[in-house]
Amino acid sequence: MNKKHLVLPAVLVVAAAVVTTLELWPTELKELREQNLCLGMLTERTAGLLQDGMGGAVLVEEFVPKSAGSATGPADPVFSTTCFVNRRNAEDRSSMRLQYTLDVRSTDTPNDPPEGATPIGEGLTGWVGQRQSEVRMPEGCAKEMRRSDARHIMVTLKISPVALVGRDWNHASLMKDSRTVILEAVENLTKQYDCAA
Repeated sequence: MNKKHLVLPAVLVVAAAVVTTLELWPTELKELREQNLCLGMLTERTAGLLQDGMGGAVLVEEFVPKSAGSATGPADPVFSTTCFVNRRNAEDRSSMRLQYTLDVRSTDTPNDPPEGATPIGEGLTGWVGQRQSEVRMPEGCAKEMRRSDARHIMVTLKISPVALVGRDWNHASLMKDSRTVILEAVENLTKQYDCAA
């Protein structure tokens, strides 16, 4: 058999082995998404911090909107998924109460902090507010997250009115827990994409 005819099958076999290895190789992204909630952003313990004080198990729904007529596979779902963190109702176990939402988006113009918001600190740009918090991912993350066209990648946390009322509008406590939640989300995303500041 001619050696020239053996080269292509050998190259194809090697390429297939490399692709399979890369797909099965454990990465920080895969590990965090398998063991944590909200696409790997939150541990269960941290996810349960922001709550209305009425108990119930933490239930997380990751809502990915359907892309109508898309012929290509979905891109990284971190940019299209809204993570809803709920608590199960004790009296009616089939219903739940929304505690907050968490999402990641690319933007050219971050929101201005509302009145009463405090800077996030920790070397990050962003703020923690009474009802919403927003933190910008480190500069190198846009490229690693394949969003090089975006100026900023923002992580946004929105607290449900149920959680506000359930805490008797204790804003200091809510802001402390909001800060913990959003900082863990940012930290785990920087680990997933290896783009820490």
